[in-house]
Amino acid sequence: MKKGLIIFFSFLYLAVLSQTKKPSDNSIDMLESKCLKKKDISNAEMCNCAIKAREDWDKELNKYYSLLKTKLSKEAFEVLKESQKEWISYRDKEDSFISKFYYEVKQGTVWYVVAESKKKEIVKTRAIELKVYYDMLEF
Repeated sequence: MKKGLIIFFSFLYLAVLSQTKKPSDNSIDMLESKCLKKKDISNAEMCNCAIKAREDWDKELNKYYSLLKTKLSKEAFEVLKESQKEWISYRDKEDSFISKFYYEVKQGTVWYVVAESKKKEIVKTRAIELKVYYDMLEF
């Protein structure tokens, strides 16, 4: 019985995951890609593209966090709230390390672009995770 439930929920999770937009189909990613395809784009402009995308992903994250608050039981939301606090702590520490590593250890302005892209990916991943949770509630 337990094994059957695990298999059922695994298929359910995969079904929901397959219904979510692939990152390449996401409008945020498409806007960032368009931003990066400008002719003769500078490293500073590339950084700005990644920063804008990270801000947009943060809005998505907050949107799904708020939607989950309306759908989850009070107890479940409290657990999510604590998880989110821990995630924010992780994100902030990881951002600090990324900045230190790519701005101070590595040499060259191209590494600033790499750093900002890595920071964006952290927020994007969490936003997608929250969207998957929400989609599972709606499924």
